[in-house]
Amino acid sequence: MKKIIFLPVLVFGLALSGFFAVQGAEAKTVKNAIVEKIDYDAKTLEAVKNGTTYVVNASSAKIRRGSSGSHKITYSKIKEGDVINIEGSFDDENVTATKIRNLSYYHKHTTTFYGVIDSLTESSNTFKIETLERGDQTVAILKSTDIEDEDGRNIEFSSLKEDDKVLVRGKWNDSKNTITKTKWVEVLDDDDYDDLESLLPS
Repeated sequence: MKKIIFLPVLVFGLALSGFFAVQGAEAKTVKNAIVEKIDYDAKTLEAVKNGTTYVVNASSAKIRRGSSGSHKITYSKIKEGDVINIEGSFDDENVTATKIRNLSYYHKHTTTFYGVIDSLTESSNTFKIETLERGDQTVAILKSTDIEDEDGRNIEFSSLKEDDKVLVRGKWNDSKNTITKTKWVEVLDDDDYDDLESLLPS
């Protein structure tokens, strides 16, 4: 009798624990996360967004280029410092990704870059950013470019300064190392992205 009673209880207990495990995970998308670490063999990566570091299992994820469309790229095209959108199952900071979009790999199209401002030229409304693995890029600012500080307030070009950590979205030319037709610039909170600073080339 004990065996007859025990087996259904065990099965029910396992099913119940599985139910709560599934309930703990949430399907969602995190946009504009910055890759801190990547393991090409294990197909895992770590990416930070607003001070939260997500540990991502990308072994079954579809890898796409740009913010939309179905153009496939290989996992090896993702580099440290790239800006990505992560879709999948989130259990706090642990993620099983179903799709990753690399926003920093789309030559001659609109891309999103992370970098640290190295120098500014006010006469031409340009500044140079240092990226982790895609070299220095010169960013051209237009009158229509939206520039926001770390608190989301609109600011002028003159308020930008060297060593600001920024996200930049515009048209990338990888042969000229330029970003033009810049749509927006977002200054990041230093504390939220502190670990990225140590990854910059010396």
